[in-house]
Amino acid sequence: MKSVLTKTSLAAAAVTAALLAPTAATAAESKPARTEAAAAAQGRVAYSDREQMKPWTDDKELLERELKLGQNKAFYVKALADRGFHITSINSDKPDAVEYEVVKADKSYEVQLDFDGAGKATKLDITTNLWRTDATKAALKGNKVPVATQYQRGNEVYSDRARMKTWSGEKDRLEQALAPGHDKGFYDQQLRKLGYQVTSVNDREKDYVEYEVVKGSDTFEVQIDLDGGKAKKVDVTTNAWQSEATERALDASKR
Repeated sequence: MKSVLTKTSLAAAAVTAALLAPTAATAAESKPARTEAAAAAQGRVAYSDREQMKPWTDDKELLERELKLGQNKAFYVKALADRGFHITSINSDKPDAVEYEVVKADKSYEVQLDFDGAGKATKLDITTNLWRTDATKAALKGNKVPVATQYQRGNEVYSDRARMKTWSGEKDRLEQALAPGHDKGFYDQQLRKLGYQVTSVNDREKDYVEYEVVKGSDTFEVQIDLDGGKAKKVDVTTNAWQSEATERALDASKR
């Protein structure tokens, strides 16, 4: 009886192993697919302004509350450092105004301060940092860069304050050209017709598509909400989180 039970047990184990083998193989095959899908989804989130803007805005508002007005320039330099912000560039440094690019982890801001005749801050703006120096880009990628301590000649071309008016005018023109009511192919054609290069597709769903686009030294994020294959809403926004392809296109415009 003992030998019969042993043989039976061995046979049952063999059958069980055979039944489980395809399941294990299927799991092994599906794991890379899931990993790739997760990476793709994470990539979309990493570069999507729609996804990233809320935590960015929350941190911005907190920083604005903490950097009280009425202080001198040295106070703000120290206050930024104390809060973990790394000054990567000084785009303007005048007696009545200063402009810093700052980075903390994967977030970047432009800090704009106006001063009175006594050197005390009368106005503070913390904005998106759309035009970035190489040092800022390196810091956002996790590279170690030195703290900027003085204005470098030519850095004014990276000033959001100086460039935002022209950018906003182009944004308005682009929004008018990308009116709702058309299918996705229409917007692809319109962007090319207007001289824009689609450098990244951050999301492509049945009801939503999101592009990063570049023209010269300007970049935008185009967000299209779809219903029944037609756009019900089109937003042209900042492109504060830029893919590597977008960065390459922007760098090429400088040459």
